[in-house]
Amino acid sequence: MRATQNGIFLGDDRRALLAKLQSLVTDLAAPDFPHASSIPVMIDNWKVGRREVPCLLGNAFGHPNILDGHASISSELFYFDPEGGIARTISRWYRLGTPSNPQI
Repeated sequence: MRATQNGIFLGDDRRALLAKLQSLVTDLAAPDFPHASSIPVMIDNWKVGRREVPCLLGNAFGHPNILDGHASISSELFYFDPEGGIARTISRWYRLGTPSNPQI
């Protein structure tokens, strides 16, 4: 499927997003992770937190884990093309139905 001109790759252009995601996959698929002493960036006084990311809210249909018509919150949204009727989260493609507020 070809990306339309009106779609939005949230946070980056398409090539930059692909490079970041490919780097993440490569790192997590490696047989061995780096030793802490070889990682140049350190975070001190840290804790795990939560942050807001773009996502889709709505009623899911055809989802493998959500009953048809039930409310859902998607994983992080990376591509959004309302004119083309599609969106891509980190987990899957979505076909977009009717928006909840067409004026947004």
